[in-house]
Amino acid sequence: MATTIRSARQLGAPEPGLTRRARVVVVGAGAAGSGAAMQLAAAGVDTALVTGGTLLDGATAISTGRLDGWAGPHDPEEALRRGLGVADRRALSHLLRTAPLVHARVAELLERADATRPGRHETTGHQVQRGLASAVRTMAGRLGTRLRLETGMRGVDVLTDDEGRVAGLRALRSDGALVDWLAPVVVLAGGGAEQFWPRTTAPVTATGDAAAMALRAGAELRDMEFTACAPTAVDLPDELALPLDPAITLGRELRRAGAVLVDGQGRPALAGLGEDELKPSDELAMAVHDWLAGHAGQRLLLDGTRIGESSWAAPPLSATLAACRAHGIDPAREPVPVRPAVQTMIGGIGVAPDGSSTVPGLYAAGEAACTGARGAAGPSNAGLVEALVGGFTVGARLARTADSFDEPGTPVERTPGGCVPAAARPRITGAGRAVGLAREHTELARAADELVGLPTGAPLTGAALSTTNLRLVGATVVAAARARPESRGWHRRTDHPGTKDAWRRTVRIALDDDGRMRVRSTPIP
Repeated sequence: MATTIRSARQLGAPEPGLTRRARVVVVGAGAAGSGAAMQLAAAGVDTALVTGGTLLDGATAISTGRLDGWAGPHDPEEALRRGLGVADRRALSHLLRTAPLVHARVAELLERADATRPGRHETTGHQVQRGLASAVRTMAGRLGTRLRLETGMRGVDVLTDDEGRVAGLRALRSDGALVDWLAPVVVLAGGGAEQFWPRTTAPVTATGDAAAMALRAGAELRDMEFTACAPTAVDLPDELALPLDPAITLGRELRRAGAVLVDGQGRPALAGLGEDELKPSDELAMAVHDWLAGHAGQRLLLDGTRIGESSWAAPPLSATLAACRAHGIDPAREPVPVRPAVQTMIGGIGVAPDGSSTVPGLYAAGEAACTGARGAAGPSNAGLVEALVGGFTVGARLARTADSFDEPGTPVERTPGGCVPAAARPRITGAGRAVGLAREHTELARAADELVGLPTGAPLTGAALSTTNLRLVGATVVAAARARPESRGWHRRTDHPGTKDAWRRTVRIALDDDGRMRVRSTPIP
């Protein structure tokens, strides 16, 4: 039987050399973090926006998601069905009600950024992030602004006082210096932990920082067993693949344009699916997985050679073509090998629709957060809009209530501990194989044991922070998968192939005072 992981409640570190103050610290500058910071800055709230990279790093900037489909209303019952029985109706209603308003706000922002092209703006993740980054830079550069932009500064731990309330954030600068931000409110918008898996379309920054910081501070995570995959990500040959490089997504738009899944002889490979490649993404991902498992040593290819040059030259296929050619392959001229890859996390820090967590003063938004709105899958293409809705919702709520914030208390040290050495990273991603599309009890137990057995005495560095957070958040994914004895959403338990009404529940995970993981399940509201 697998043993239970034990984690430090705070990472051991030297005394910070610098202390700063703010009313709100926002961690992460993607769609959620930038949206929250803009709302706060517009209301004159003293805000620090902290990000480990630049404003154009992170998942939003490489997202293939689009906002176009969220300009109008969605069918709430259909969206609820896509939650596959475990969606939170209240959170889903907030998402569907707010999405068109956020779409209009973002469209207006893009229009202002480029008035020469009225009404002709792409609302892909890349374009949205460019617009948000431009707005944030402008706001931070204004005379008398209350928004401070801190790039090259990565969150390490949320600081708390002796009552467990947020007291600030400890951050690590790119030069290795530590900074303590003292603040009564912290917003975690730092993305997911997809680098836990051997194959992912997410960027190298997806190391679970936000979820790990929240856990160590005392917050709950929920639905960590649920992830979404790109059914047809490029399966690069070993000689072309770079370590930690995100896999390229060959998405639904390409299949709609006429690309077909074929075997090595060019024969249609998934004709038995009925609607073939235009099935829902979760069904297609499992079908691709099953085909590969049943054809050992063979490759499945996506053939886009019959798509006209005009289609390849137009967005969004033009961006896909450019990304592939940058990696030495040309999908317009030859079929490309594909397989599923983890794309986004559905689970995250458990929050209410307004972004508040179980720790007073700690909020979360975007992929780092989980309101339960998406259930086990959710509406297609929901990741980008959920990040924007979460960011703008949290920012608006805190802007309205900023005058009521108490001064931050004195930070107290929680149970400290060392980091997992960077050299352990291959063992961590090896454990991630057990929580792919198909899962089985024995393999899950082995993965849990592997993560428990990793050393934890390394000093704090950027690389060690990544492995430490991946190990902790990965352990919650494994624990949540073990706790759900059924198949639901994107994932199949080979030892529990059916879906059970009794498991219309959400799995929640927290750390107790000495860092041991607690797993519980609760009914869906």
